[in-house]
Amino acid sequence: MSNLLQEAWKSPDTFASVLLTLFLDRFGMEALEWDPATITLEIEEEFKVDLPQLPLDKLIVGIQILTTDRFFKSLPDFISFCNVLSGDTYQPDMWDPADVEEIAWGITEALLIEPPEEADPFTDEIRAYIGTMLDQEGIMNPPDILRIAFRKTRTSPHMTDFSDDPAMFSAIYDVEAGKTDDITRTLQLRADLLAQQMAALNLKNGSTQYVVDMLRGAKKQDA
Repeated sequence: MSNLLQEAWKSPDTFASVLLTLFLDRFGMEALEWDPATITLEIEEEFKVDLPQLPLDKLIVGIQILTTDRFFKSLPDFISFCNVLSGDTYQPDMWDPADVEEIAWGITEALLIEPPEEADPFTDEIRAYIGTMLDQEGIMNPPDILRIAFRKTRTSPHMTDFSDDPAMFSAIYDVEAGKTDDITRTLQLRADLLAQQMAALNLKNGSTQYVVDMLRGAKKQDA
């Protein structure tokens, strides 16, 4: 068994879409109906690896996105799925709000796994949650992928407080614009790493080249 594939299953940095691709390549679409215990057993036997909790959680979330609309229709699932896709283990009994960066990456990878047929797939509740998190983090001009948000305000309260102080107003504007730039860079870095992981997969059936080309093409457009 390839050490590269074993490391993919053991690493906390392997993306859900990569694990899902590898899982379907080895076990087929019928494996989407397996329960978590069976999934764990089959992966450990096939790849000769002890499967950690986080890669399993990422795979389960990937399966849910592929086979259900829970990511787009259920706010609790949207939040927990974004957290897992960004590297947190699934903890249903603990309230852990997804921050803006986690939301941005969660949506990015979910759209890669299963692009929805609807033009506006997210519920108003989810869009309002995204807007609330943007407001709380003071991001007035979010990355494009978060422009679906419902916003309470389009003006930062911090900027309003200093509207009569041009120097302070400009400084606050620069800080808030920097937050958007940081998130955009993070998304680009993760997309690049995801493309690298996809390109390194040794599949038995098919190829990941289309996904790799799409990710790298998107990066060039953003540059």
